[in-house]
Amino acid sequence: MSKSKREKFLQKRSTPGGEITQRAFNYSCTFYDIVDEKLPELKRWPPEKARGLALQAAIIVAALIQMERRTSGVGWNTLHIEVARAFAPSVAHRNVAAIQDLACVLLSLDRASVVGDSIPSLAKLAAYGDEKLKEALGAWMTAVLAGRRATTPEDQKVSAFLGRSAWTSGTMIVRALAQTRPA
Repeated sequence: MSKSKREKFLQKRSTPGGEITQRAFNYSCTFYDIVDEKLPELKRWPPEKARGLALQAAIIVAALIQMERRTSGVGWNTLHIEVARAFAPSVAHRNVAAIQDLACVLLSLDRASVVGDSIPSLAKLAAYGDEKLKEALGAWMTAVLAGRRATTPEDQKVSAFLGRSAWTSGTMIVRALAQTRPA
């Protein structure tokens, strides 16, 4: 990457959306090393099976929902654009596609209705209770990892744990942003 391209990329990372993206990546990178001992059921899905990608997408969506709650939806489009543009070019398509897939599942949208690297507004989800959102995030992650819905008690345990973890990480990101960038 040339120096000017790198500088532009780093500028994108200094936005609120860039901070959400970077923090979600950091959390997802360390999560499984810590959790594998606490929740051995996760070991049946090796890291190569997109565990980090699914968790990162879920954390980002959790943070975006909470940001839209916090701001009553004001500025959501700019924030979503910042998130989509904060990924390194080599992984942007894969990561944005995962975020779009999750958003479409949560919003009951046809995936074909989301074009390019856009991320739809999550304002509709801001009115949902935290528990329902945690459950939905965990169900999506489990479906991605297992290739099917959570059907066994073991799957449901993993699903609940992943949903809580993604939501909690999103909460931590939003709190950190609120301290550095008040609304």
